[in-house]
Amino acid sequence: MPTLLLAAVTAATLVGERAVPLRARTRPEPGRILRNLALGSLSMATVALAEGPAVRPLAARALRRRRGLSQRLGLPDWGRDLAAFLLMDYTMYVWHVLTHKVPLLWRLHLVHHVDLDLDASTALRFHAVDMLVSVPWRAAQVTLLGVSPRALRLWQLFFFGSVLFHHSNWRLPSRLERLAALLLTTPRMHGIHHSTVRGETNSNWSSGLSLWDHLHRTFRLDVPQDQVTVGVPGYREPAETGLRASLRLPFVRQRDAWTPQPGHEDVR
Repeated sequence: MPTLLLAAVTAATLVGERAVPLRARTRPEPGRILRNLALGSLSMATVALAEGPAVRPLAARALRRRRGLSQRLGLPDWGRDLAAFLLMDYTMYVWHVLTHKVPLLWRLHLVHHVDLDLDASTALRFHAVDMLVSVPWRAAQVTLLGVSPRALRLWQLFFFGSVLFHHSNWRLPSRLERLAALLLTTPRMHGIHHSTVRGETNSNWSSGLSLWDHLHRTFRLDVPQDQVTVGVPGYREPAETGLRASLRLPFVRQRDAWTPQPGHEDVR
């Protein structure tokens, strides 16, 4: 059932962003989408080869030995799984903040943010090394939080569907989105997070439930999407977002992402 729900969310998102776009596209298709899919394929292969084999046994051991925070709670199985799910989602909020604040992690995460448009394909646009360095964090999450295999699988399905949805270019009715944003990360929320304005990027860190932005007062839904320029001021040339350039970006000398380059001083 969860897998079917994920498939339905994926299909609705892909159709919705094409039928009712939220932001005007600035780059020609399908070249940009193909580049994002290529980067995404490398990232997903990394997750399959590195994260899965490392994390799944830890989840089985947490359940078998009743180790970790959620396993020590005096709750029935469903209550422990719910606690683990919420804690996983919250610690992903923390990880996302770290990818922006820790220079080494930002070098990798920048590949995601230099995309000049924002849609469902951007949800896949992560550098493979970015995914690789997140494996120890995921292993620590599962071990310390006591995440069972069932809770891990449910959270992974929810997380993937959420990331695809909130990166999408799907214009939902504003009233519906404001209601949804009380609980979930939405396209307008994440559009603000991908803004070239640093103060706007430093908001809406949630990747699944929006509760954590509300809790930490980092929630914003006050910037109209037609005023959002997607990307970072320091990398505005389309050639800098290509596949080869994106793969090299973490390993070459980087410019300050927040300093506009000549010819792009007027970028908002």
